[in-house]
Formats: sequence, C-alpha cells, structure tokens
Amino acid sequence: MHRDTTHPPADTIPIVLQLIFGAAVFCSTFTIAGSQTAFGLTIVLWIFFRLRGRTPAPRRTMLDAPLALFVAASLAAALFSAKRLESLTHLKNLLLINVVYVSAYLAGDPKLRRRLFTLLLVSGAGSAIYGIVLYLLGRGHGTLGRTHGSFSTAMTYGGILLVLSSLFVAEAVGPRASLRLRIASGLAALATVAALFYSFTRSSWVGAFVSVVVILAFLRRRLLVPFVAALVIFVVLLPAPYRARVASIWDPSYRTNVQRLELLRGGAEIFKEHPVIGVGTMDLAEVYREHMPAGAVYVHGHMHNDFLQIAVEMGIVGLVAFVVLLVSFFWLMARNLRLDLAPGERAFVVGSIAALAGFIVNGFFEWNFGDAEVVTLIYVIIGANLALFLEHFRARC
Repeated sequence: MHRDTTHPPADTIPIVLQLIFGAAVFCSTFTIAGSQTAFGLTIVLWIFFRLRGRTPAPRRTMLDAPLALFVAASLAAALFSAKRLESLTHLKNLLLINVVYVSAYLAGDPKLRRRLFTLLLVSGAGSAIYGIVLYLLGRGHGTLGRTHGSFSTAMTYGGILLVLSSLFVAEAVGPRASLRLRIASGLAALATVAALFYSFTRSSWVGAFVSVVVILAFLRRRLLVPFVAALVIFVVLLPAPYRARVASIWDPSYRTNVQRLELLRGGAEIFKEHPVIGVGTMDLAEVYREHMPAGAVYVHGHMHNDFLQIAVEMGIVGLVAFVVLLVSFFWLMARNLRLDLAPGERAFVVGSIAALAGFIVNGFFEWNFGDAEVVTLIYVIIGANLALFLEHFRARC
C-alpha cells in the first residue's frame, strides 16, 4: 500500500512551523497585523522546509480548479481594466488563498486540529470578552456605543464574531461530544454571541440567525421552534433603542438601507455597461459617482454587497467564478458530513457550513469578502475541512 505523507503526524512537522501557525490562528480573532505576519512566516517556513525535504509536496485537491478559476477571473478583470495598475494592487487578498493550503497541511493530524481549535476557542472568547468590556465601559462608537473590539470597525468585528459563534454554538450543542468540549464551547459561544449583539452590526445579526438555524437543523432539530420563539421574546423585551435597531433591519426608509438600495441601482447600471469582465478590481467611488441614482448623496468605494461588488468589478465571468468557489466550499463540507467522523469533528463541520452560510448572508449587506480579517478566518476553516477530507480519503486508500 502506498503511504501518503501529505498529512504527516504532528511529531514529524517541524515544531517552529506548528508554533508560528498556532500563533497565526490565535491572532486571527483580534489582530490582522499579527495574523497576516504569522501566516506569511508560516508559508515562508513551509517552503523552506519543503526545499530541505522536511515537508511533503502539495497534492492536488478538489478545491484547486475553483480557486484557480477565481484567481484567473480576478486577474483578467484587473488586466482589462481602464485602471490596470490600481486594479492589480487591489488583488493582494488573493494571496490569502495560501491560508487554505497551509491550514489543510497543518491541520491534517487530529492532535494538531484539537490544539488549533483550543487556541481558537481561547482567543475567540478573549476577543469577545474584550469587546464586551469596551461596551460596558462606554468606549464604543455611535449612539448605542457599538463595540468594535480590537478592530477598526464594528462591522469587521461583527463578521469575526459571526464566524466564531457559528463554530462554538455547533460544538456546544453537538450530540455525543465530550462534556468538557461542550462546556468550554458553550461558554465561548455565550461570550461571542453577547459581543456580537453589542457590536450592533445588523448584517452579522442576520447572518448569525441563519447560522444558528443551520446548526439546529443538522444537530438539534427539535430546538428550532423554541429558538425562534425565545428570540422573538428577547427582541420584544429589549429596551426601546435596541429594539429600534432590530426593527431597522427591514425598514426601507432607514438611512443606511436607503443607501444600500441606491448602491443596488447604481451598481446595476455599472454592470449593464460592463457585463462581461467588469470595470476592474479597484476602488469604485469614481465610477459609482458617475452612475449614482437621482437623489443619492453618499459616495461609496464598494457596493456593500459581495455579489454586486463582484459583478461590477469582474462582470459575469467573475460572478460565475465566485459562485463556483462558494459551491465548491459547501460541496467539500457536505462530503465531510458523509464521513465517519468523531462527534466533535462532525459538529465542527456543521459549524463550518453554518459559518459559511452566515458569511454569505452577511455578504448580501456588506463587502465582507473584501475584509481580509474575516476572509482569513473563513479560509482557515475551509483548510481544516480540506484536511479532514484528505485524511479520511487517505485512510481508505
């Protein structure tokens, strides 16, 4: 039988590689500078050890073609843009795709996966508690004192918390998992959900609602109705300013909702003029200014919607590539659910599906795919799922 060394045991992976990647995962919940630096060092070290024969050569995976298609579509949009140089410089987030492969390699060993999840659990809970403390001390932003944690905006913080809470809630309610894991995940889930509420990021609230519904549908279907009922009661009992924030989600006359509708109309006009390859992966303020609907006042550099942003920047070619990429992520995780997984790993996969679903819903109202902090965390999760799939595929060979 051929021995596949794509995912070597933890004790054969250079310790410095494990430590720096662990630092990257730990930092991903609260600092973009720390996580990007650590991920960059991880990639450089992986290449260094690969040249010395201490890490295996990359193997082909089911995500290669969708990722390559999206990269090619992005490059094409940039190269055919009227602002080629600016568009090319805006492609730096494509480098984050390396996080998927590095995560898949380093999370291939079950022991390492458990350590990495523990790091994420501790770091995520700490980031959430920090955000809650900021809110309680009155150091947030705006009239409601929106907490932004250690990030520059509450929207980024809300996106991070949405992803983290999805994983933690799934582990907390997952059947047959160890009691210790469920308690730790439950406490972290309470912290991240509370911090998410205090971020007052409505799009992340909606994404989190979808995420929890997905989790319960997979793991605890009987709790779906009680969850929705408890949520309705919670909203009704909220103080008036908070209840008004919730009600503004579906109020078409609310200021930022009006702006998003204006962006939708303006973006549609831009797309009509550049339907195939888009205007390029650049700041859209100038081109939007030329297509603003009558009465619109505010100029934005992006469309506050992932799908509209991709359509405007990269045309139908890029939009198809983006949808294919998202479908490939879901397909990977759906295949993982068919594997013979331990209870904790199955809960992680469900949490991953929920996190991606919530991320996509969030992306209907924000350009969160352009938010490096959130995308990095998503790529770590996708990489871990790829590691799970490859590990079980290898075991069957």
